[in-house]
Amino acid sequence: MKFYDEIAKSYNELHKEEQLKKIHIILKKLHIKDKEKVLDIGCGTAFYSDLFKDYTGIDSSKKMLSQSNANVIYGKAEKLPFKDKSFNIVLSVTAIHNFNNPEKAIQEIKRVCKNKIAITLLKKSNEFNYLKNLIKKNFKGKKFNSEKDIIFIGLIKNTE
Repeated sequence: MKFYDEIAKSYNELHKEEQLKKIHIILKKLHIKDKEKVLDIGCGTAFYSDLFKDYTGIDSSKKMLSQSNANVIYGKAEKLPFKDKSFNIVLSVTAIHNFNNPEKAIQEIKRVCKNKIAITLLKKSNEFNYLKNLIKKNFKGKKFNSEKDIIFIGLIKNTE
């Protein structure tokens, strides 16, 4: 997270417009209701948190979080400090390629999420195919294109 700590103060200026485009696609496709609890994994500065009624963000960059005015906590995607099924929706916007262990992070998403997910995957990620297949294996839904990401919108696959 050293890179994100270094760019924390300029993150919104650098990425706000691009990230908002993805968030608006997610909002349109997920039809989020006011009563639904949203968890945003890899939330960064959480500058778009006011678009959600019940928002919690988590990130492993303390400096990114320090730029936020939202309900955010420090933590890692691979070990989420929440009870099972405590969120209706889990988002992860352009973050999964930064996780230390994406497989463990996806298991944690499945554990804390009741059903709806939105994960965006950076097209130029070195692990794009691996991550795309990992997402498709664990979630059912559709994918949408944005300029720099593929956006997966869907539901958790029932693995029982």
